[in-house]
Amino acid sequence: MAHSLDLVLLRAAAGFGKSTALEVARPRDGLVLTAREALDSLPESRWLGIDDLHELDPRDQQGLLEAVAAHRSTTHLVVASRDPLPPVAARELRGRERGPEDLCLSPYDVRRVLLDEYGVADPEVPVEVHALTAGWPTLVHLAAEELARRPDVDVRSALSSRGAPATGWVQREVLPTLRPDARRLLAGLAGLGPLAPEVFDRVADVLDVGPRDWSGDLTSFGILTPLRGLGRDGLVEIVPVLADVLPEDEGPSAVTLRAAAGALAGSGLPFGAALTYVRAGDLARALGLVADRGEEMLRGGNAAGVIELVAAAPDELVTDAIRMTLADAHRICGNLAGASRAFRPLVAAAEAAADAGWTPALAVRVAAVDYAAGRLDSALQTLARGEAASHEVVDAEHDEVETVELLSSRVHVLCSLGRGAEAETDAAEVLARAEVIGEPRAVAAAHLAMARVSHGERKEAHHEFALRAATIAGDVITASRILVNQSCRLLATARYDDATRVARAALQAADLGISTGRRAAALHNLAEALMERGEYDEASWHLLRAVALCRRLGTGRTALGLLGLAEIDRRLGHDQRARARYLEAVELARGSGETQVLVPALAGLARLWPTGTDRPESLEQLQAAADEAMREASGEHLPFALTAAGWVALRRGDHHGARELAHRSVAAARALQAYDLLADALELSAACGEHVDDTHRDLAEALAIWSEGGASPAAARVEVQIGRLDGADGTERSRARDAVRTLQRLGVRHVHGHPVSTTGAPPVAISVLGGFQVAVEGAEVPLPAWRSRQARTLVKILAGRRGRPVTRDWLREALWPDDDPSKTGHRLSVLLTTVRGVLDPERRWPNDRFVGADPSGVWLELGSVTLDLDVLVRDAEVAARLMDSGETDRAAEILADIDARFQGEPFDDEPGEEWADAAREEVRAAWQRSVRRLAALRRKAGRVGDYQGLLVRLLAADRYDDTSHRLLVASLVDSGRHGEARRAFSRWTEAMREIGAPGPDPTILERRPRSRPLPRAHVQPMAL
Repeated sequence: MAHSLDLVLLRAAAGFGKSTALEVARPRDGLVLTAREALDSLPESRWLGIDDLHELDPRDQQGLLEAVAAHRSTTHLVVASRDPLPPVAARELRGRERGPEDLCLSPYDVRRVLLDEYGVADPEVPVEVHALTAGWPTLVHLAAEELARRPDVDVRSALSSRGAPATGWVQREVLPTLRPDARRLLAGLAGLGPLAPEVFDRVADVLDVGPRDWSGDLTSFGILTPLRGLGRDGLVEIVPVLADVLPEDEGPSAVTLRAAAGALAGSGLPFGAALTYVRAGDLARALGLVADRGEEMLRGGNAAGVIELVAAAPDELVTDAIRMTLADAHRICGNLAGASRAFRPLVAAAEAAADAGWTPALAVRVAAVDYAAGRLDSALQTLARGEAASHEVVDAEHDEVETVELLSSRVHVLCSLGRGAEAETDAAEVLARAEVIGEPRAVAAAHLAMARVSHGERKEAHHEFALRAATIAGDVITASRILVNQSCRLLATARYDDATRVARAALQAADLGISTGRRAAALHNLAEALMERGEYDEASWHLLRAVALCRRLGTGRTALGLLGLAEIDRRLGHDQRARARYLEAVELARGSGETQVLVPALAGLARLWPTGTDRPESLEQLQAAADEAMREASGEHLPFALTAAGWVALRRGDHHGARELAHRSVAAARALQAYDLLADALELSAACGEHVDDTHRDLAEALAIWSEGGASPAAARVEVQIGRLDGADGTERSRARDAVRTLQRLGVRHVHGHPVSTTGAPPVAISVLGGFQVAVEGAEVPLPAWRSRQARTLVKILAGRRGRPVTRDWLREALWPDDDPSKTGHRLSVLLTTVRGVLDPERRWPNDRFVGADPSGVWLELGSVTLDLDVLVRDAEVAARLMDSGETDRAAEILADIDARFQGEPFDDEPGEEWADAAREEVRAAWQRSVRRLAALRRKAGRVGDYQGLLVRLLAADRYDDTSHRLLVASLVDSGRHGEARRAFSRWTEAMREIGAPGPDPTILERRPRSRPLPRAHVQPMAL
């Protein structure tokens, strides 16, 4: 294997979209072949993809890989297979492996599949489907098909019941590819939940299937899915649907289950061990684990499971220790009434024994219920009883940890009661005590208490220490609380990339059985971070999930989610829908007294742009909303109200009042270190500024905040405003144009009430595609205004050069080819004056604003002119970059727009002019590349009709395009349209004959139709 070869192996089971991934990764000049095709004839290609390598026997696999390695023309090889490479090839060909984790769909990808392709809109269903399938693409589509047919179907039973399509597919395509000992092992492990490597080893030993890295092998195949974060690194679980459809006669015996339970308990998985003992018929041992390790189970995120397990136990087996765990499980799941009922006998026993009956463990848990219910004085009294008891008995480390948690809880209650000085003193003492103990649970609780009494960077540091300790302790409950707090802080400091990462981790923790309220908070924080980054669709989905969750707690709890949805609508310019959602959020927040929702909702309502015909009445409504926000606002909510009131004042023409409100809002936001609100206030300050320098300074600071935090829509919005300033330089104007396109791609319609399509846009627009037209301030220049044909031709020539200078001598020769050059110099100067007068009839701009000139040449100032061919070429480049970086949805939008804008080649009215040839070639090439890319995306998305239509469009422009002919015929054959395929093949043959090129191979008409491809738009892009 003679030369260096960049090798990537895509290895996974059937249905993971390996073929799709090959097509996504393939560059324009690359080839993808099946392994059998490559074995028959290996082409010359720099980039080669080989699909279905596993269909060859090992000897042929080895031979094919050796042949590719010997091909010096091939430098990049991507191989898709269900199996590892042959041992010899694996030793000699060094490369990277990409597996199921790279190919599976994320929960949001599942959402897009369900909604876009099957019309399944329920916001919670994608999470359930992802949990059952682990994002296995084919299983996701099978679930989606069932849901599309029967929206109310139970997804799990629809996937895994006898005779279900998914069951049949798994039994045909997946299980037969596994070795018999692997199937036996999986059957022995099915339904045990998260698994550690030690569990595999123990069960493999009991089943006598031989030593092997079973966990690694089955994970690389996709049967097992790895778990991540919050103390779960290194654990895996069988894809739930797959576990459900394993043959029942291969299920585990009682002996196997007991062995697995022991291994689970020894691996730090006590809840899995308890459930496994229940399956083995040993309920007493399962309850013994709950009694001994119930706290560990709850902190690991198994509260709901503990409730279900204990509910099935007879009363005589339920001890006080189990009752304590059960009561706390109800509290964690948000069932405060159930928790109170479960604690009642324990509290009664403690009361009967006086203070000696109150242990720190009981006190801290009962106080937690009071705290969650808002009974702060009662919580403090309960903690005092537990603290008194802690002075009497304490030697064991466990008692010390419980005491630290009790004292930490006291800090939180004191803060909520406004007794900050006491809380600070207690927090310092409890941290010192925890550091002496050194136990992670105690350290986490103490740092969380210190974070409660700290501010700024100190608060962040204590949260970080607390999170680290909670993760070591496997304490998902505390970790989720910390992560929600961290994401709130990151949002306030406008660090949206970090906020997204932390909020995702918070949601991951909250999904492990934490209370509904905590999940809703995590969803809202994630949505807010995504909204600021411009990921509006995913943000809306998470907010819809939050609203659905909160409805279970009562309609009053949905206000926060509605506020988030209204904010997205306002930013996208959907004012009517935003107004309705703001009003609903306002009414709900008034009823519940939630000032943290009411003020931002009123502020958002006040910032909506007044509608046209009833503008005075609308302004009064906006003023009323702003006034109420000002009355209700205080502290951290004050900048919301001040900024909203400032925008209303500005719209009423009160510039002085707006400036005063802006300055107050800036000062309030700085004092709070709320950088998101600061940047927002600075934009208001800029809008009502008196001097350009002050405006530029405010916008520059706002831009820095938004850009550094990853808020790309807000940064683009500010760049548009900077580009509109008098004195903006070429770089700023160029960035403003790019920013307009960014906002348009995101679907943003307005920047502070001004349409994005015209905000900051140059006043002159020149169109040359399919005909010549010039518009000044939106009005087309009439033909008589040009005075001469040469004036129009001069603008056409300059447009064709796309801002590059044209020498004066060349222009004189082109415009007056038959005249004496000594006379045409003056004519060119007159012509320039005429053109400048046409483009700036009011003489409002400097002489060279639109057409620049110096002794060396003349050029079009593209910083001041919109030129459709220039925009098209640059948009094609942007779309290519987006597609290459994996942002296929945005790329497809731009590519479709490019195709729609291409109404004809440049300068169609100048067919014989050589000066137009270069522009024609450049634009035609950009359009063709864009249509090919769009066709590829349509094919990957499964939109076969659109794909074929685009190929026909390409062939209409160039009937000698061999590649488009080949792709069209192949697609028609694959889709079973054999008659059309033969007619297309005849046209292909005739075109090749006309130019003397070799004719196509007729065997293409015999290709066997493949199964429907997975929609490729939802395949995760991989760096191959």
